[in-house]
Amino acid sequence: MLSQSTQRCVKKERGSDLKKQLIHKGSWGNADVFLCSQGQAQWVEKGFDGKNLLVRWTIGIILTQRELLISTRLKDLAGIPQGYTRKSLCTLTYNYMDGMILGARDLDHALPVDYFTACERLLHSIHEKGVVHLDLRRGSNWIVQPDGSPGIIDFQSSLLVSLLPGPLKKFLFSIDYSGLYKMWSRKCIEGLDPDRKKVFHRINRLRRLWIFSFVHI
Repeated sequence: MLSQSTQRCVKKERGSDLKKQLIHKGSWGNADVFLCSQGQAQWVEKGFDGKNLLVRWTIGIILTQRELLISTRLKDLAGIPQGYTRKSLCTLTYNYMDGMILGARDLDHALPVDYFTACERLLHSIHEKGVVHLDLRRGSNWIVQPDGSPGIIDFQSSLLVSLLPGPLKKFLFSIDYSGLYKMWSRKCIEGLDPDRKKVFHRINRLRRLWIFSFVHI
């Protein structure tokens, strides 16, 4: 849940000191994301309230409910946004995760190997919870937190995979790792080692078979 102070802020959103900044304008089928602040509290509001009625009452509700369900699987996992709360049927709020996005140009070939091995451990923990992210090839979904530890955000495209057959589950997990290794090759001081580079190229060949490599809402 949101911290008590943040919950109080959400309840008084009409207060004069509320600040709400658009940080990502989603396409017709993707959520808009706002950074909200009030006093010392900061939180994220993500939803479809600004979309047309059809989108709000179909895709908006489905994706919001799915992300909320996934958040319960990942509750208390370090490196994942916490405090998910439903504001409406098609809008969520959750605690803001401070840091730089990995896609920032300032971070090109600038981060130590330790950051990326920590990313691998975080991905492994997510997968152990039966969740696959599926949108990690974009640097905007990776966070470098102020203490240098990794964070992962935006679980709108994620899936619960616990009940899927082992080979399919393993393939979906490999898509997440391909996203990590793409970032590793661009952002790490040392780049990919030979073993991971081989895995990266193998996964890239396989991921062409995945439909969502071509179609993304």
